[in-house]
Amino acid sequence: MENAERILQNHIAGYRVLDKLGNGATSRVYLVKKEENGRVYALKHSLFPERLRTEAEILRELKHPCFPVWIEDGRLGDGAYLVMEYIQGVTLSQLMERYPGGMPEKMAVGIARDVVLGLAYLHDCQPPYIYRDLKADNVIVTAQGRARLVDVGAAVRVDGSQRDRCRAGTYGYGAPEQFWEGVRVTPSCDIYAVGKLLSFMLTGQNPCKPPYDTAEYCSRHSGIRRGLKRLLNRCLQADPQLRYPDASFLLAELENLEAKKIGFRKKIREITGNKCPYRYIKCIWRSDYERIF
Repeated sequence: MENAERILQNHIAGYRVLDKLGNGATSRVYLVKKEENGRVYALKHSLFPERLRTEAEILRELKHPCFPVWIEDGRLGDGAYLVMEYIQGVTLSQLMERYPGGMPEKMAVGIARDVVLGLAYLHDCQPPYIYRDLKADNVIVTAQGRARLVDVGAAVRVDGSQRDRCRAGTYGYGAPEQFWEGVRVTPSCDIYAVGKLLSFMLTGQNPCKPPYDTAEYCSRHSGIRRGLKRLLNRCLQADPQLRYPDASFLLAELENLEAKKIGFRKKIREITGNKCPYRYIKCIWRSDYERIF
């Protein structure tokens, strides 16, 4: 990638390089400005042109606010480049540095819901797409608190080709079948990664660090509601047939959990005459009662 660095020091295909945003195993992403109109974009450069061309084709087809907008792509020397919308915000990994013990449940479920909305769009395509590399580094949380997915480089269309049998994903997040040679993946592998991502947000326990048994860790975590534990347990099943079939089923379950929580709050307010939110109701145990009186 050293030659690429020299090429990208100043300008590329009518764009001026402002900063480096990140890098992966086969590519690097830069913050660039279009010299013609002064607009800022994200530019991805790779020395593997076929792989980046496939990513560009997928991104060009996606029409959903969860994903960056494709701008253009082309060849550059021995490699290729892809220009897309620059999503300003912080990665979920950076955000979790502020919540080492886990973020508030409402925030975690909100971020998960945005992610699952994007995955539901992918899974609803004909034929469906599978994202395959859902992780905290690929989730950008904007200043408005909305979550968006970047880097569709590992995404694959389930069309019966050999590509959906290739191994891809990140250890710690990826479903077990993603790392088995010759096994065709299904949308349920994205469901497994959602379970890992949501458990990370709720507990602060990074799936890529020990203890790696996220399902067992969450089952013993006292800060997770029973309904969320059931959801996580189904997402994190080793057998893909025991998980939610695709993201639309998981989205419905998340919305159902939120509706139940709102219904519980409403019931408490009705009982208390709307004088006291339920979180301030103090439970007095018998020993305290005897001590007071």
